[in-house]
Amino acid sequence: MKDTTIFRITALWAFSECALGGIMHALKLPFTGLFVGGFAVLCVGLLAQVSERNAAIVLRSTLLVILVKALVSPHSPPTAYLAVGFQGVTGALLLCYLRPFGAAALLYGFLAITESALQKLLTLFLFFGKPLFEALDLFFVDVLEKFDVQSAVSWASMVVYAYIGFYGLWGLMLGYWIPRLPGQLQRRTAAYADLHLDASLPDATPKRKFRQKGIMLFAVLLFIVCTFLLAGGKASGGQKALYAVLRTTAVLAAWFFLVQPLVTYLFKRWAKRRSEEERGALQQIVEFMPDLRVRALPLYRHVAQQHSGWRRWPEFVLALFAVAMQVKKEETP
Repeated sequence: MKDTTIFRITALWAFSECALGGIMHALKLPFTGLFVGGFAVLCVGLLAQVSERNAAIVLRSTLLVILVKALVSPHSPPTAYLAVGFQGVTGALLLCYLRPFGAAALLYGFLAITESALQKLLTLFLFFGKPLFEALDLFFVDVLEKFDVQSAVSWASMVVYAYIGFYGLWGLMLGYWIPRLPGQLQRRTAAYADLHLDASLPDATPKRKFRQKGIMLFAVLLFIVCTFLLAGGKASGGQKALYAVLRTTAVLAAWFFLVQPLVTYLFKRWAKRRSEEERGALQQIVEFMPDLRVRALPLYRHVAQQHSGWRRWPEFVLALFAVAMQVKKEETP
């Protein structure tokens, strides 16, 4: 029974990495990144408790999720696999070895979610460099001057601190929730045992993902250029704008045509070798995921009818866990 539960939590974690984000996009639900990342943190926390804090089991589940992600979502960037690996390894170390468990869960939630924020900020800095943060400062200074307000505060730093703080607070909330998950799920099992979920799910693949990323990159670069040209003075502003364009173009070219292909090639070679060793478990997880996908949309609709406002979100998470534990599927861990 314990092995089956571990398998299903692992499959649910893989499902959240490969399909849950697309489903949320299809439903036009907000905070997709926070929800998917937070769901992964909860999966790791539940794995640690179900396995009786066995770090080896948590690490193997992490490996399986990474391999499934490589199999189902082969175009994911290297940073996506890095995030999954960090969540699993950090969870195995903190949740399985640190005592008391409640404090370990708080620390784990904070670190796992904050790493996601830092990774996004590091990516922005890598692509756009210092000019992005200088442009933010110039923009806020220019806006405040129009209201005759003088400020020596670095608004870019304030935005960064607020962003990291928001993610850190979300991580602490998840860490507080982790020790309470088993008891809450036990109470939900009966509630969702007889729920009939057979509605088909529309295609939830974010087909315009790369186009949207391109538009976002262009928008950020345009913001930098316009800010320097309008607020930085004609000579110095033009030089900084040109530097920002050339630097960003060079970094993007190096990333997409050199670094990412090389890292992806090496990762795929490693993943192919490990996939052969874990072929049976991977096949079972991949076969298990469509059942979860079909149930996700009607399950969300059911929860939305029963709960309003922010309450639908934690209930939807608990419902996903409860339903995943009841899917009629022959599997061996």
